[in-house]
Amino acid sequence: MNPVRIPGGLAAAVCALLLAGCASPGAPDAARSPLLALAPAALRCEVAVQQRLTVEVPGRPAQQLEALLEVDAEAVRLAFFVMGQGMGTLVWDGWQWDKQLSRHWPAQLAPEQVLSDLQLAFWPARAVQRAVQPPWSVEAGPTGRRLLRDGREQVRVQFIGNSAVEIIYPGGPFTLRVESPGGSQLCAPAQEPS
Repeated sequence: MNPVRIPGGLAAAVCALLLAGCASPGAPDAARSPLLALAPAALRCEVAVQQRLTVEVPGRPAQQLEALLEVDAEAVRLAFFVMGQGMGTLVWDGWQWDKQLSRHWPAQLAPEQVLSDLQLAFWPARAVQRAVQPPWSVEAGPTGRRLLRDGREQVRVQFIGNSAVEIIYPGGPFTLRVESPGGSQLCAPAQEPS
């Protein structure tokens, strides 16, 4: 991907947005959430949706960017945009990454963390639960999910109606809201295998 020219102030806001929304700041390596890297086929359907990501930090204006998410049996593909300008693309085939990132993509943000957060929120709960090893565990219910370490909540996913999910890091002062057609249900009931 060729470098994308984005005004300096906007680039700084995007970096803050991405870092705040997808990382667990200040957590020592041993306490960070495990990175999920489930196979694309584990979603159990094919998806092509546009999502709006909003980070809400107390005392600051909300920050937004758009994401295009495509999933099929072969790959998870993500493309990120701010005000129509490309920030980068990520492709995960279950074995390796193809990353094409703009020069404004923050080096501190691992694409693996972006995928992990999306899989925690949207992939089938049983697949996520099987992927997590002690001392980590996942609780899932009709209104959301919780990622726990030794029984203590580290990440909470709340399903907001039929249009959004919120990913909340109790140890960090922010909330990431992902607006997506179908909310937490990326797979339409007719698409899900029985």
